[in-house]
Amino acid sequence: MSDYIDVASLWKVLAVGLLGGAGLVAVFALGLVGLSAYADRPPGARARVPGLVLACGCFLAVAGGAAAGLVAMLAK
Repeated sequence: MSDYIDVASLWKVLAVGLLGGAGLVAVFALGLVGLSAYADRPPGARARVPGLVLACGCFLAVAGGAAAGLVAMLAK
């Protein structure tokens, strides 16, 4: 389209930025919801375990995304 701007690469950067920025924040918020479901129930309630599993999975995904971003930025 333009000799100066590569629009296809621009769209790729935009998509990765949105996924890495807003996507990881949304997954972290979902982890907080799971942690809240775990903490708000009495010790014998059945909803405690799925909430903890959801929270751990989300927090591990966020940590993995952050680590992948660091690896990508620091790669030579």
